[in-house]
Amino acid sequence: MEIGNKCCFTGYRPNKFPFALESNTKDSVEFDNKLFSSVLDLAESGVNVFFSGMAMGFDIIAAETVLCVRKARPDLNIKLICAVPFINQSASFSPSWKARYDEILSSADKVILVSDVYYKGCYFARNKYMVDSSDVVLTYFDGKPGGTKNTIDYAKKSGRKIFNLAEN
Repeated sequence: MEIGNKCCFTGYRPNKFPFALESNTKDSVEFDNKLFSSVLDLAESGVNVFFSGMAMGFDIIAAETVLCVRKARPDLNIKLICAVPFINQSASFSPSWKARYDEILSSADKVILVSDVYYKGCYFARNKYMVDSSDVVLTYFDGKPGGTKNTIDYAKKSGRKIFNLAEN
């Protein structure tokens, strides 16, 4: 099946996951392995551009995974584009998440600034930009209401192929 060559990520912030991220529990290890395998499978099937919205949680972990796959498989020639919703997005992040955010931005192939300033709809504008720019959406979504659900609904309405790590 032809899936196109661009993928975006959407998923939860750390507090919405049903398990503690990066805790070395069975669930977090399975999540990390599924995410790595999914990014690698997509890249091997021809996806070579990945968009991350750079929020704490799924977005940042997915971006780090793209960088990891890129390092492990330079032959795949994959690119990471960070879609930042507004300047100073990371101002409220914890120091460890901010350090990860800064490291990813410095390693990304491109950074897109969706808005110079925060405004009420800037996160959805960022998510819409990423979905509109992509063929495929890779997510962790188990049905909770919020931004991830809104983005998945928009992606479905837009006819995008969705791969959900929370299923199976």
